[in-house]
Amino acid sequence: MKKKRRKDLSGIIVKVCFAAFLAVYLGILCMQGYARDVSVEGIRKEFESEKLLDGIEEMKDKDLRRYYGIESKDCEGYFYYKAESPMAVDELLVLKTKNAQDAGRFEEAVNNRLDSQIESFEGYGVTQTAQLKKAYAQSEGIYVIYMAGDQADDWKSAFESAIK
Repeated sequence: MKKKRRKDLSGIIVKVCFAAFLAVYLGILCMQGYARDVSVEGIRKEFESEKLLDGIEEMKDKDLRRYYGIESKDCEGYFYYKAESPMAVDELLVLKTKNAQDAGRFEEAVNNRLDSQIESFEGYGVTQTAQLKKAYAQSEGIYVIYMAGDQADDWKSAFESAIK
């Protein structure tokens, strides 16, 4: 009788441990794509506090439309900075979409921008092409980012610390 209880008890313990492990594992998987809902201004302040916007020029709605084909009214907010020199690839776009479906559409636009930039510099702009190949053009939850240039890694870190 005691052996049967022990066997039943050990079976229950194994099942509980497995269920707990599975719950933790699934929780981690779900959180990987998670981004806190932070205002674009809050993210911009993170960049400003770390002096990451120095040396690049703030762009306007018409520039967002020109370079990405995105209308500012179609997103919840954005900030866009670009190097003044046409030979520099330093460019930063952080865009907050209205919903997850828009993120896919805008992600396609930033990937098209990256492809266009690589095509423009390939063959003669060796440094620029190398920087573009390390650029970030992706969506993170309801945010879409494009970060290219010398500071791309610093921008990405600041962005992630703002939304995670």
